Order: sequence, then C-alpha cells, then structure tokens
Amino acid sequence: MWKNRNFLLLMFGVAVSSTGLWVGIIGNLEFLQKNVESSFLQALIILSGFLVGIFLAPMAGRIIDRGDKKKILIYAGLARCFAIGFMYLAIAYENVWWMLIYTFIIGIAGTFSNPAMQTLIPLIVRKEELLQANGVYMNIFTGARIAGTALGGAMLVGMSLTAMYTLTLVTYVILLLSTFYISVEGKVKEKSADRKKENFFTTLKELYPIVRKQSKVVYGIFLLIPPYLFLSGFNLMVIEISQIQHNPGIKGILYTTEGLCVFLGTFLARKFFRERPRLPFLFGITFLIATAHTSLFLAAHPAMSVVSFGLFGLSAGMLFPVTTTIFQTDIPSDYHGRFFSIKGMTDNIIFQILMLLTGLFLDTIGFEKMVIGFGISSFVIASIILMQYRSKVSRNKRKPVMLAK
Repeated sequence: MWKNRNFLLLMFGVAVSSTGLWVGIIGNLEFLQKNVESSFLQALIILSGFLVGIFLAPMAGRIIDRGDKKKILIYAGLARCFAIGFMYLAIAYENVWWMLIYTFIIGIAGTFSNPAMQTLIPLIVRKEELLQANGVYMNIFTGARIAGTALGGAMLVGMSLTAMYTLTLVTYVILLLSTFYISVEGKVKEKSADRKKENFFTTLKELYPIVRKQSKVVYGIFLLIPPYLFLSGFNLMVIEISQIQHNPGIKGILYTTEGLCVFLGTFLARKFFRERPRLPFLFGITFLIATAHTSLFLAAHPAMSVVSFGLFGLSAGMLFPVTTTIFQTDIPSDYHGRFFSIKGMTDNIIFQILMLLTGLFLDTIGFEKMVIGFGISSFVIASIILMQYRSKVSRNKRKPVMLAK
C-alpha cells in the first residue's frame, strides 16, 4: 500500500486540506463570536451547511455511482476554493450573509467529496489492504484535527482572519492539485433511459434489499450509534469538564489523549482484524465505548477524565476502520456512492439531534446524569443487537440439514 502512488497522493492531499479545514473551522467560530451575539443563531449558521447536504445526498450518491469519482472530487475541490472568496467578503464587510453562502457551498462540496472519497479508496487500493487504508485515512483526519485546531488557535493570537482563510485556501489548492495526478481505473456508467426522480425515499428503496442481505452491514450500522452518542457531544463535554475541574488546560490534554489513542486503535485494528472482521469482537469494542461514556461521571478527577477519553479513542480507532471496511467490501461497488451518501446524510441528522440533546441535558439534568444516561443507553443498544445476533446464530444452527435421498 505504501508503494501505491495514487493512495499516497490522495492521503497527502487529504492530510493537508483537512488541517486547513480545521483552521477554517476555528476561523468560523471566531468570526461568529465577533458578529453574532446569539448562541442559537451561531449554531444555526454552523449547521446550515449540513442541512443543505441532507437534501442533496440522494442525488449526490447517484451521480457518484454513475460518474467519474476523480472528476467529482476535482469539482468539489474547485467549489471549496471558490467558497473562500465569500469568506473574504464576509470579513471585509463584517456581513454574516456572505458567510452563510460560504457555509452552503462548503456543505454542498462535502456532500459530494466525502462519499466520493470512500468509493474511490477501494478502486485504488487492493482488497487485502483496504482495512489498513481505512485506518490510515482515519488517522490522517484525527491528526489533522489536532494539528488544525492547534495551528488555528495559535494563528488567532497574532494573525488576521483573512490570513487564516488564505492558509485554508492554499491547503484546498494542494488537495485539488494532488487529485489531478491520481489515475483511476474503471469505466463511467452510462445513464439509464429510465430517469427516476432522485430523492431520499427512492434511493432508500433501491438500497434496502441490498443492505438487508448483508447482516454484517446491518449490525455495523447499528453498532455505530454508541460512538455517535459520545462524538456528538464531544466538544460540549470537553468544555463542561474544564469547568468542572476549573482547569482550561484539560481541554488540550483530552483532545490530545483521544487523538493519540485513535492512532493506537487503528494500529490494533490492522493487527487483529486483518482477516474478515468477526462481529463478536465488534460488540466487545462497542461495550468499551459505553464504558468510557459511563465512566465520565467521575470526570471531576482529572486522571479519570483522561482515562475515559483515552478508552473512547482506542475503541473508536478500532471500530470505525473495521465497519467502513465491512461497508466497502460487503456492499456491491455499484451502490457505494448511494450508500455512503445516504449514510452521510443520516449521520448528519443523528449528530445534529444528539448534539441538541446533549446541550439540553447539560442545561437541565446536568453533566453526571447525562453521561450515565447516554452510557446506559449505549449498553442497552449494544446488548439488544448482541441478543439478536446470538438468536440468529442459534436459529441457523438449529436448521435441519437436508439429507440426500
């Protein structure tokens, strides 16, 4: 895999652009803090890009499945570069409406580029190296998040917002240039004469019989709910823990610990899940995530909060690459674009709902009761899926064997 020129080019571009993306996110928060007083309005502006992506996801999935994945990534990259211009206008005129246009374009670009990236990796990497490739992909995003937030925070001290977005633009251009040099084998599918209206329900109707036949895919989808419960409130929990401990510095420690443990988790995933992943191990990883979430009720103790975030990072680093590999190998490649688009859309909806619930519970029942409630919910979800899995296995074992006459 490390001799694969296409994969190295893609990962280099992703690493640089993801770092720039997080620098831009820090810039977004700073701009909103200066120009929008209402926290609710700030949240709506941040989420607006995701909302646009929700409506476009079904169409994006069909275009990705039919079209040239490389060209789609190039067009999405051009859109990102173009969007930075609106941020320059927003800063110059201190006008939030220009930022809203920027957010819409970035959201649309992400709706196409993220699933296209996940469908492109199996085309440029051999099947036996797919798990390792997904682990590297996740590590790059994690490392970019750590580097990007640290760099963005440092740039806020002595540089202007315009300089920050210029850096983001440069990283997007680097990704765009690296994409041009990727060569992808495979023919573009011809458009069918039967042009159905593309929406969530028609796309879901096409995917449902495909996904239903793949039990690992179904279990993998539901096993992602517990880590989503943790991730959706990640930033809010970090802020709350720093307030509980009266220690602003704990935020950086928690982010770094979680990121380093994600790296370790992906390494362990490559080591122990190199063959076809076994579902019982995935259930065990999910229970570890539930344990990490529940243990946060002891977050008043600095060491325990670090242990909890480290345990989550370790577990997530194993779970996400393995489930992604299952999706890429068990779902037919002709449906990859639609599957990952619908999955991305659903993930965005779940994240937004859970993030709002996290904020609501922090304001009403408090941090400790919230993490215990979410942790127990994760245990219940994982237990129900495990019981269904065991029930299915036992039914298959009890099926009578047909004897030859």
